[in-house]
Amino acid sequence: MPAVSSDLLPVFSALPGAYLLLSPDLLIEAASDTYLAATLTQRANLLGKFVFDVFPDNPQAPEAHAVRNLKASMAQVLATGQPHQLTLQPYDLPDPARPGQFVARYWQTTNAPVLDEQGRVVHLIHSVIDVTAQVQAADELRASQVREQAAHAEAEHQRGELQRIFEQAPVAIAAYRGPNYVIELANPLVCALWGRTQAQALGTPLFELLPEIVGQGYEQLLDQVRSTGEPHVAKEMPSTIDRHGRRDTVYWNFVYLPLREDDGHITGVMVVATEVSEQVQARQQIQDLNDQLAAANQALHTSNEELLTNQEEVLLVQQLLETRVAERTEQLETALAEAEQQRTNVAQQQRLLNQILGQVPASIATLTGPEHRYSFFNDHYQDLSGGRTQLGQTVAEVFPEVVGQGFVGLLDQVYTTGVPFQGRETPAQLFDPATGRPEPRYVDFIYQPMLSEQNEMQGILAFIIDVTDRVLARQQAESLQAQLSATQR
Repeated sequence: MPAVSSDLLPVFSALPGAYLLLSPDLLIEAASDTYLAATLTQRANLLGKFVFDVFPDNPQAPEAHAVRNLKASMAQVLATGQPHQLTLQPYDLPDPARPGQFVARYWQTTNAPVLDEQGRVVHLIHSVIDVTAQVQAADELRASQVREQAAHAEAEHQRGELQRIFEQAPVAIAAYRGPNYVIELANPLVCALWGRTQAQALGTPLFELLPEIVGQGYEQLLDQVRSTGEPHVAKEMPSTIDRHGRRDTVYWNFVYLPLREDDGHITGVMVVATEVSEQVQARQQIQDLNDQLAAANQALHTSNEELLTNQEEVLLVQQLLETRVAERTEQLETALAEAEQQRTNVAQQQRLLNQILGQVPASIATLTGPEHRYSFFNDHYQDLSGGRTQLGQTVAEVFPEVVGQGFVGLLDQVYTTGVPFQGRETPAQLFDPATGRPEPRYVDFIYQPMLSEQNEMQGILAFIIDVTDRVLARQQAESLQAQLSATQR
């Protein structure tokens, strides 16, 4: 085997690529400066050494086969006298700064023969290109894509949860965009209250869908909210609307909320409403009966004063008036009973509206499956649990103190029967993180079943209001009233 000319060694060392010159026995004869820099080695530690003694496989990576692959490539070049290029090859390097440790590297490798005049291989030129940065960048890109896909899937899941709440919420919700208040969102309940279908409502300007409400004050309220950014709350606002084949006078409790873009610009208005027509009409009927009773009592009083001089006439008039009062009293009692029934029918909608309007703190969560696992909850609900609520946990895991208080049993009942459950001023012992022990609370709550498009049970929507302050205040007032009554006896 001819030796390498000493005149050529400086030239080989200065080559711009990463090259190694090997003998047919795979002993290192020369190395370029670029190769030394790329492989973290020094020339004195390479020359005359068997190449795989200097560059062994990483013993900490059992799956490494770099030595085997490179030997096979060099053997092929020695046997055929033809160059051979390896595919992308992971080949870790010994770390000179940390003995016994290796540095991860990826290479594009080519082995080429140097032939003598008879065509025999007398040297091998081993050239490498370090592509570690490109490989790691590609790996990071793939990992980033996986993370992005996972984040997108989670966002879609949350969007689905919010859509289910929107579609099945027991209050009317709609969103209007632009100065013409084009209906962008409308849940089934608001369409039912309008007497229109979702297909008719979506994409249609509000006052084109409901032309009969033009001039009833709604345009000015919407313009005010859109121009000022201040919400507007209305109680028992009347309107005349065409629905179910007739024109009705109805009453609404609602709130108008501004819709803002990310830059704070207001582009529309959201409405959350409930119809309270039955409640208002019942109260008006009671007022009419009270007015009639008051008129009858006044007539009785006047007649008594005018007819004192004639006892027989006074007695006759008194009997007639007492009969009339008795009749009116009976009518009033009947009306009160009917009104009480009507108030009971609308109580659930009224309480839910108060939650949405923010008149009292409202806690909202969605529970899926027969184990009642959390799939969504808002900040008020997290405050109610003392920061313990986590997605995927069950109600029994988050609120172990309520298991024996009947609340989990009520959830089981609603999930099994599909019938909503409503509780009012219900006492509960809830864990208080400030004191480290359960504290007495009072809550109004509704457990509303959530159904799929196939009318199958999917979970429960929970609306909860903490009314502890209200109950305690009433109890205190009742106690003071009792004390006052006792002093007046």
